[in-house]
Amino acid sequence: MLTNDEGLQRRHKIDTTLQVHFFGPKGNKDLHYEGFYKFMDDLQTEVLELEFNEFSKGKPAISEIDFATILLRYTYLDVDDHDKYLDRLLDRVEEKGITFKEFRDFCQFLNNLEDFSIAMRMYTLADRAISKDEFSRAVKICTGFTLTPHIIKTVFAIFDEDGDGLLSYKEFIAIMKDRLHRGCKSAQRTEGWDAFKQCLKNEIRQSRL
Repeated sequence: MLTNDEGLQRRHKIDTTLQVHFFGPKGNKDLHYEGFYKFMDDLQTEVLELEFNEFSKGKPAISEIDFATILLRYTYLDVDDHDKYLDRLLDRVEEKGITFKEFRDFCQFLNNLEDFSIAMRMYTLADRAISKDEFSRAVKICTGFTLTPHIIKTVFAIFDEDGDGLLSYKEFIAIMKDRLHRGCKSAQRTEGWDAFKQCLKNEIRQSRL
């Protein structure tokens, strides 16, 4: 466990490295929005590619089961419940594969999970199960883009408990938020610039869930 002094030293090292990266060694370099946005976008893409490539093994797509496995990481589900979600998916979706673009688009949606919750409350959908069309419209409202029918069908196959074609909004949100909190606790510590990048990667990964 880190002492207070060690924690302060590590934070100072990360802060100093970040300052040099953005403002130069003399601190006189201007930081523009475009540069910072590109840095964050590139970093997020790197995080997503790492997760995707872990399962794709160099192929252009991951299986629907792989996608579900990523979504259910760090959740409160025990082994039996976890397997029920995967079994439901196997029974309901013909394997077509999830491309990196589909994966990234869905993760961009998860980045806006709070906006999604607000949109659901605005349309009074938060207290009941929702259809694929309602889900798609709410995602469009909070992200500005449309998820493919296949990725939506896959998500519903995972979380539609009774097979009625409707998604339990509360259960879906609860599991995604649980993944966030438990995932934060699993973050590993590193040093210096790598520590800063790892910290940001963890924050990006968790903030989208």
